[in-house]
Amino acid sequence: MSDATNTTGIESTAELVKILARSPELAALGETGIAQLCERGSLDELTSGAILYREGDPTTTMYFLVRGRLRVTAEGAVIGYLDRLDPVGATDLLTGGPRTATVQALRDSVVLGIDAPSYLELMDAHPIGHRAFLRRAITQLPLAVKRGRQSRSNNAHGTFAVIPSSGDVPVRVLAETMVHRLSGWPAARLITAEHVDAALGEGTARAPLSDVEASARINDWLDDLDRRHDYLVFAADSGRDAWATRCLHNADRVLVLAEAIANPMPIPALSELQANGMAAPVELVLLRPEGDPSPQTMAWREITGARAHYFVHPWAPSELDSLARQVTSRGVTLVLGGGGARGFAHIGLIRAMEEMNIPIDVTGGTSMGAFIAALSACGFNSMDMAEICRETFVRANYLNDYSLPRTSLIKGERFAARLHSIFGDRMIEELRRTYFCIGTNLTTGQALVCDRGLLYRWIAVSMCVPGVAPPVAYEGELLCDGGVVDNLPIDVMRRLERGVVVACNVSTDGALRAPGAGIGEPDLQALVNWKGATKTPSLAEILVRTAMLTSSVAVEESAINADAYIRMPVDDFGMFDWKRLDDLIALGYDHASAQLSAIKETLL
Repeated sequence: MSDATNTTGIESTAELVKILARSPELAALGETGIAQLCERGSLDELTSGAILYREGDPTTTMYFLVRGRLRVTAEGAVIGYLDRLDPVGATDLLTGGPRTATVQALRDSVVLGIDAPSYLELMDAHPIGHRAFLRRAITQLPLAVKRGRQSRSNNAHGTFAVIPSSGDVPVRVLAETMVHRLSGWPAARLITAEHVDAALGEGTARAPLSDVEASARINDWLDDLDRRHDYLVFAADSGRDAWATRCLHNADRVLVLAEAIANPMPIPALSELQANGMAAPVELVLLRPEGDPSPQTMAWREITGARAHYFVHPWAPSELDSLARQVTSRGVTLVLGGGGARGFAHIGLIRAMEEMNIPIDVTGGTSMGAFIAALSACGFNSMDMAEICRETFVRANYLNDYSLPRTSLIKGERFAARLHSIFGDRMIEELRRTYFCIGTNLTTGQALVCDRGLLYRWIAVSMCVPGVAPPVAYEGELLCDGGVVDNLPIDVMRRLERGVVVACNVSTDGALRAPGAGIGEPDLQALVNWKGATKTPSLAEILVRTAMLTSSVAVEESAINADAYIRMPVDDFGMFDWKRLDDLIALGYDHASAQLSAIKETLL
């Protein structure tokens, strides 16, 4: 081992051997083999955001993660995380090809690097250890294929920094609550400046990072705590001092606590690290009593660079439980697909989840799924949803403002007004539960993730089937139903990294048929002169089916990324069977109950 800098806290080869021997795979090399590995390698320190190597780089070095956490991305998407004593780049080394992913330090980390020829030579000299290593490398292969599940499995532990936006927010209360919600001691451990000073001496916590001796002692102490606890929660007293900076350097995830109604202001320590490439994601926790407005939400996100936000009523147990689940990627997220009246089966699924006490932390969907998901995000229960749908689609039928078919069959004005009456002027970003819906940009042909703005308007976009309702103009472009390109947005939900994904598909295959017609040769007038025993497909059904064909194929391909994929048996129901509301809810409830009962413990 080359001379380690004092800030690693690792001062000798013997100490490094002791650390690496905790790995079952490396332990198979024996003490002599590990010592040879350490002597031929060198320690490198990576600050948060530093790139170890990039996708496409030549594979010249094998690494082991001695301390910290690394994030693995491929083609811009997160495919997993690497933790202490994990081999880094094992698959690339074995195949001899270029790097297949980019590896970046999520928090300050230390890696042991050894050049590929030296490492392979050592492995040849220690065949038992080599076999153990190969088994470990093979288990890492799912990083490249099972992206979502691998990411989730790597969030059973981690470190959090809780940073106050100002001196008057109760940051210690949130940090202590987080520890409690993460199962308490010994699973989780709170770390404050006072804890550091009590263990290492007065004033140590606020020593600058440039203080090599203090940093080495703190890093060594924190490394020991990281081994003994699943979660470490760092609480900063302010966002301006050296302790806040150190908290941020040691965080896998940063939670900024602020009052929802307060005027946004920059947090110096956070801004400085972000400017230097900090990789740990930042998320907002906004204190907001039930019923209060939150007009500053997006301004807070912009000034802090937060990728997400959560609302907490001080200190509502259910909202704190949901927060703890989501920030540790143990939440339950619900994705609902489009399918017209068949989407009523989603209500049955939600009713089953209610009865089984399966929480819903995040919702998202497309078309009818966007509508049901929005009702859930607004706090309506399954009984409320059934009545709202009955009034909207059965009793009043707000989809019957027919027009001359210049651009569409209906004007869509009555339905948009109905959506406004249901959801009012709620903004998506102000909903207490995270929500998104999917639209299609007809101008560019791309999917559009709608996660901010007037809720009812974006639901209308997501439900705007081309030909049935007129496309919606936005920023000079035309938008329509999200089901054209993404009828079940599992991948969008997965990228939020909030937890397990429950996806419900209510589309069907081959729903439009003409039994007995066109036998032997195409019948050009079959539908015009229909004489079949079944009802002829309507113009609206033909338009919907045509619009969704491509997306229907994609749904099955994306289903692998769901933790629970529920395909409702709705083949006997039509897209516009609105009056069969109760039958569809009952079917959805029965089918979902059977599916979820077998996997409930896995989901939770």
